[in-house]
Amino acid sequence: MTDPKDRLLELLDPLLAKVAALDPAACRDRDSATRLLEDLRESFPLESPPVAAIRELVGQGITEGWLCQHGEPAARFCRVAKPSAATHDLSVDLVSLEGPALRHTHPQGEVTLGFVAQGDDPRFDGHPAGWVFMEPGSTHTPTVSGGRMHLLYFLPGGAVEWHRD
Repeated sequence: MTDPKDRLLELLDPLLAKVAALDPAACRDRDSATRLLEDLRESFPLESPPVAAIRELVGQGITEGWLCQHGEPAARFCRVAKPSAATHDLSVDLVSLEGPALRHTHPQGEVTLGFVAQGDDPRFDGHPAGWVFMEPGSTHTPTVSGGRMHLLYFLPGGAVEWHRD
């Protein structure tokens, strides 16, 4: 039987290939960021079978405890994969979040795929479930309002700078 984390990476592979091909590190203006998001939303809509399978396995992994096994109750997290050739040089991190998390900067950008976990219409930094892009050099305190979301983060080269103060 396939390890469920390996199965998750298999399901994520086409998305990671697409994200890498769109080159988030090069999207440094509003037009390129808009094109990146439109391409992701068209290629992998939130309700498409591939994304639905990922959402289901993520929920299962969090419930069973093999995903998001670190952190506090309001912000559980894990690293699914380090950047490598197998992940198209993207790190894959997962956070199950309600409220704010730790402030950080995305030196090469960040692509997020968010799923509703609890609540009628939770929002990630004001965005509904689905694809979100943070441009290279952007800084934020990730915040989910109106419920809980499961957030898959794809970071080129795994590049992130944490602001702990």
